[in-house]
Amino acid sequence: MKKLLMLLLLILGIGAAGAGYYIFYYMPNHGDVFGIGRFLGEKPQTPPAEPESNTTTPVTAPEEKKEIMDYYVSVATLPIRSEPNKDAFVEERLHRGDKVNLLEKTDGWGRITEYFVYVQDQPATAKWIPLDGLVIEKPVITPQQRKETVLGYINRSDDLGKYETTFFNTTNELLISNQCKPKDFEETYGWVRAVSFQDRDVYFVYCGGLDRLHKIYLDASNGQTFRVNDE
Repeated sequence: MKKLLMLLLLILGIGAAGAGYYIFYYMPNHGDVFGIGRFLGEKPQTPPAEPESNTTTPVTAPEEKKEIMDYYVSVATLPIRSEPNKDAFVEERLHRGDKVNLLEKTDGWGRITEYFVYVQDQPATAKWIPLDGLVIEKPVITPQQRKETVLGYINRSDDLGKYETTFFNTTNELLISNQCKPKDFEETYGWVRAVSFQDRDVYFVYCGGLDRLHKIYLDASNGQTFRVNDE
């Protein structure tokens, strides 16, 4: 009886060892031939570890926001002064819609030229404009604004009250065709009566210079313009 019990234990030990070998070594490498996994439950598969990457994502520095230096004139006329001061001498004027590039900004003023010495032994100066007359986007000019702007160039014309419409239309056409610039009208304060035409209401303005060839005449009775060569 004792021998029989020892033999039974030996058989059980061999069976347990074989089952252990099958479950923990053979089945994972060769598959579950006897279907034991259905009773024991499938062994969870451990996903392979991803290899560590030595590559690091570069950190991009934020772009430095560029200061806006390109503008358009938003007012009818904008004085260009010799210093960033409202009391400084007015060199000339810009006009609504003109594009400007600023070289410097300081205390509400923008510098539009380099520094130059205009008078010997005097300090260098530049040209400045006030920033409050500028906008980033090109302004949309309404017909009424255009009329006000053009009339501002010729508001001291001789007999303006009598020929305002003719003066405006002719001036506007000369500006659009680039035959004249706003400063041409500002230098003479508009259209000047030509005394050499006694029997006609003729007026003139200089465009592009002060020579006789730069003189443009306007016959206000019919709105026609002509030059000295057409006389």
